[in-house]
Amino acid sequence: MSTLGPNLPISKREAWRMGGLVVLRLLASMTLLFAAYFLIPTRSLDEGSDWPWLVLELLVFGVIVGIQVPAIVNAKYPILRAVETMAILLTVYLLIFARIYLANSLHNPAAFNTTLDTVGAFYFTVTVFATVGFGDIVPATDSMRLLVTLQMVLNLVLLGLVIRLVAQAAQRGVARRGAQTVEEPRPGA
Repeated sequence: MSTLGPNLPISKREAWRMGGLVVLRLLASMTLLFAAYFLIPTRSLDEGSDWPWLVLELLVFGVIVGIQVPAIVNAKYPILRAVETMAILLTVYLLIFARIYLANSLHNPAAFNTTLDTVGAFYFTVTVFATVGFGDIVPATDSMRLLVTLQMVLNLVLLGLVIRLVAQAAQRGVARRGAQTVEEPRPGA
């Protein structure tokens, strides 16, 4: 027997099954997210600014966080749910910025020192997120520098606030599950 939080004994087989299900859901979710990123065409230049889309996408991201935090607290296995949530949130966050950088690069070739394709935009997003900044792709206009700066600030928010919210939700969920186990009468008692 192993445990998945206080007073939550589960068999090793059940732990492997639950972990496997989380991995399968993550693979399916990430496959769908990346398929959408790579297969949905970018907007045409005459469709207006990407800034409203960025704001809308970030609001949707916030709504997802708002929905997931209580779901983690109420999950049967809050730690697994929190890990799954963070993996999905990180992927969505990176793809939001990659898509915005891609659209801006295609609509304004002077936005970066090179025109980005889908892989280049994702690569640039990850290097900014990881604070590596190799320098092979750099924003060349003030609007792109501001957007990259916004991503850097939001990276700190994501790392500080969102991870903390998800971790605290997992802790509350584990505590809630432990309290439920203590309150439930044991069989044969």
